[in-house]
Amino acid sequence: MRPVTIGEQAVLEVLVTPAMTVRFGELGELHPVYATYELARHFEEVGRKLLLPHLEDGEDGLGTALNVRHLKSALPGMRVTLSATVQKVEGHRLTVEIEAVSELGEVVATGSTEQYVTSARRIQAGFRELEERWNAHREFP
Repeated sequence: MRPVTIGEQAVLEVLVTPAMTVRFGELGELHPVYATYELARHFEEVGRKLLLPHLEDGEDGLGTALNVRHLKSALPGMRVTLSATVQKVEGHRLTVEIEAVSELGEVVATGSTEQYVTSARRIQAGFRELEERWNAHREFP
């Protein structure tokens, strides 16, 4: 991993859509606002956006921790800006603090992500091994 500076930032702009509101597979629609699980996805995305310029050829990152505190609502049509700031780098681990602010200036959410950087080949080998174990499990339940 290339050097990462504490305090370095990345920004992700999100336009909340109806597809990002609270809907549960079994329970159906719940609240017509930006869902916490969608915020979590965007937290991961802005954290990865910050990491990408620091990856060496043949490296990739895996999300290993996610913390989201959902503080305010945002409606479909509202813009939310997610700002990620490098908090800590320990070896191959990058910890990023994230704040999501609506166009009303309200802090919608705060939290953090952690990513572990390793060989892309190692990551893909792990996925293949998992798929092999799962296929074997499905053949012999």
